[in-house]
Amino acid sequence: MRYYLFFLAFFLAAKVNAQSLTDSIGNPGFVLEDTISDKLAELAINNYMIKADDAEIKSMNHEIKKSKASWFNSLNASFNLNEANIKAPAADQQNVFFPRYNFSMTLPLGSFFTKASDVKIAKARHEKAIAMKNADVENLKKLIKMEYQLYQSNKYLLALHELVLQDERVLLSVAEAKFKKNEVGLEVLTLASKKYNDELVKKINLLKDLNSSKLELENLIGMSLEEAIKKISQP
Repeated sequence: MRYYLFFLAFFLAAKVNAQSLTDSIGNPGFVLEDTISDKLAELAINNYMIKADDAEIKSMNHEIKKSKASWFNSLNASFNLNEANIKAPAADQQNVFFPRYNFSMTLPLGSFFTKASDVKIAKARHEKAIAMKNADVENLKKLIKMEYQLYQSNKYLLALHELVLQDERVLLSVAEAKFKKNEVGLEVLTLASKKYNDELVKKINLLKDLNSSKLELENLIGMSLEEAIKKISQP
């Protein structure tokens, strides 16, 4: 008796929730879009692709500094000290070797052109990396919004199907009760059982679609959906 009461209470609660969702969907003002998808889209920066773009930008920034510093690699310095000046001259002698030392530094003229070009190329690559990151972020934002709508759609489809499944379960229970009382034949019971099982198969497929869309959404935002919802809900 307790089992039947529990089943009845669970059935009624699920029926009320599903019916409430059905009424909401049936509202003329119902839309799939909401602020959650926009907030989730802002989490695109957690995607592994964007992190790779950031690493590329950082690498290009180092390349610019390296290109600028490479000027010093082209400098050639020389130093010469007259050997006679190493020893102190006698008191009656003067140092006739001038200058005492020679120091020179040379820079090939071609460096003015090649090094400047290297810096410009490095800067261009850096700008390209930034542009690619911005493009990837915008594309990911769009994909996140689309995937969230698909996830929401699958949730609604599953909830709506739950109503159909519950109705078929009731019809099967009625058929089983009548069959026990010999009020209907085996054919009626078999047909009711088949319809119920068909709806169970549909539910499994809907659950699979819902889980797939959830996994894809989590892959795009770079974290679990539960963690993402918690994060965007923080003030």
